Amino acid sequence: MRLDAVHDLQKVFRKVLAATADPGSIADLSGEVELLDLDLPLNKGMLLVALALLDAETTFNVAAADPEARERTISQMTYAKTAGPAEADFVFAFGTKGATEAIASAKAGSLVDPHLGATVVLEVESLEAGGPLVLSGPGIESTARLRVGLDPGWIAARAAKNVEFPLGVDLVLVDRRFRLAALPRTTLIREDA
Repeated sequence: MRLDAVHDLQKVFRKVLAATADPGSIADLSGEVELLDLDLPLNKGMLLVALALLDAETTFNVAAADPEARERTISQMTYAKTAGPAEADFVFAFGTKGATEAIASAKAGSLVDPHLGATVVLEVESLEAGGPLVLSGPGIESTARLRVGLDPGWIAARAAKNVEFPLGVDLVLVDRRFRLAALPRTTLIREDA
């Protein structure tokens, strides 16, 4: 692995933070992915996000048809522990059809500790600038547009999970070309007419 565990993962972490601060923006992880020269059973962009965000103090869950190999890889490389979807700090959903269920089952925090809501990292088909989703809220001057290649049920699942602010989940979206976008729980989403 030629990936520098300090400097390259700091770049990934900063890209996640920048995408979270600027919902609708798209960051490119392909440079860091090229440095990850391992044959792995998961999207390398998703693994980079795991490497940047997880450590031995965090828990995670993998939502996928065959989670075992992905769980083992993430756990071995981050030292994070697995947990059920309702208890995990991070939920990694692989395959575009599992997004709705992953969002619905993730923990939303409590009124005393809303920051304990999960971050759901979703593998999406494609992220394209512009598109049928209109975003507004903190970090967006007026509106932003984003196209997300997911089963459309995820929007309703996210709205239901985030209905009682400050409770809710934050989303990180990683596509198969290793581009990343983030949708914090404060971002409002509506489909473009």
